[in-house]
Amino acid sequence: MTKGNIRRLLATTLLTAVVAGPLHAAETKAVFGFSGWSVGYLPTAVALDRLKDMGYEIEAVELGGNSNQLQAAATGAIDISAIAQILDAMDQGLDSKFFLAGNSNEFLLVARTGISTCEDLDGKSLGIHSVGSFVGQLALQHLAANCPDAEPKITVIEGSENRLAALIAGQLDSSVVDLQDWTLLNEKLPGQFQVTQDFTSTMPIMRAAFAAKTEFLSSHPELVRDWIEVHLDVYNELYENPQLLIDKGEALLDEIDPEVLPKLVQAFVDARIWPVDGGLSAASVQKTIDFFNNDGEPFETISKPADVVDRSVLDQVLADR
Repeated sequence: MTKGNIRRLLATTLLTAVVAGPLHAAETKAVFGFSGWSVGYLPTAVALDRLKDMGYEIEAVELGGNSNQLQAAATGAIDISAIAQILDAMDQGLDSKFFLAGNSNEFLLVARTGISTCEDLDGKSLGIHSVGSFVGQLALQHLAANCPDAEPKITVIEGSENRLAALIAGQLDSSVVDLQDWTLLNEKLPGQFQVTQDFTSTMPIMRAAFAAKTEFLSSHPELVRDWIEVHLDVYNELYENPQLLIDKGEALLDEIDPEVLPKLVQAFVDARIWPVDGGLSAASVQKTIDFFNNDGEPFETISKPADVVDRSVLDQVLADR
C-alpha cells in the first residue's frame, strides 16, 4: 500500500471514528498493538511480563502490516502503538505522541560477494518490499544519495522471509534485510553474501517507537511511567545479559532454530538498537521525520520533533534514576 493510499485510509478513518473517552478507563489496563513477535520486540515481551507482575493488564495484539497498525491506532482499537510510521496518522490529525523509543533501524543492504559498492548494483536485481515501504525507501534514498547513475533492477517481493528465500534461491543479487534475516542468510550460505550498506549505523532513524493518544497519556500517568521505567531497565540489562532475550525468544519464536537464536540476539545486541536513554532525541526524531518526508509525499502538518513527541514523563524518569 502506498503512502498516499494509507493517508486516504487514515483520513477516512479519523473522520468517521467515534469520539469517546480512553479505550480503557482503568489505569491498570491497556491494549498494545504491534506487527508481531520478533527479536526486535523481545525486550517488550520481557517488559510486559514484569508489568503483569506489577498488577497491570496489558493485552498484546499482533496486527501484521503497517496499514493494520495505523488503522488500529486511528480508530482507538489500541491504546499504545509501536510503529514509527504512525507519523502518517499524526499528520492526518491523530492526536497521538511518541513517549518512548522502541528500536532504531535494524536493516542492512546485502549483496552477493563481489558486489561491494553502490555503483556495483547497476544492472543487478535488488529486492524491496514496495516502493513506498520503509524497506523500499531505505534502498531508493540510499541509491539516490550515493549512486544516482546506477540502475539496479528493482524487484518487489513483499515479506522479509520471501526476500530471504529469493536470495538463497539465487533469484536476487541484493536486498534490504533486517539483522535477523542477515544472520539466517549467513547460516545458510556462509561467505556468499556481504553487507554493502549498514543502515543501523548510517541511517539510525526510529524504526519502532511507542506512542499513545494525549488523552491516554494524561489519564494513565502511572502506567506510562512504569512502561518507560520497566523498558529502560530491560534495555540496560539486555546488553549485560543477552540470555534474558534468548530465554524469552525460545518461548515466543518457535519458528527460529534454538541453536541459531543466540546468534540472532547477539546481532541485535551488537548493533545496540535499543536505546538505554529512551531515545527520542531531537536529532533522531528529526532524521526520522526527514526520512519519511523524502519519499515524494511530504507531510502536511508535521515538520519538527515537538509536533510528534511528548518527552515529559521520559525526562522525569531519567531525572529520577
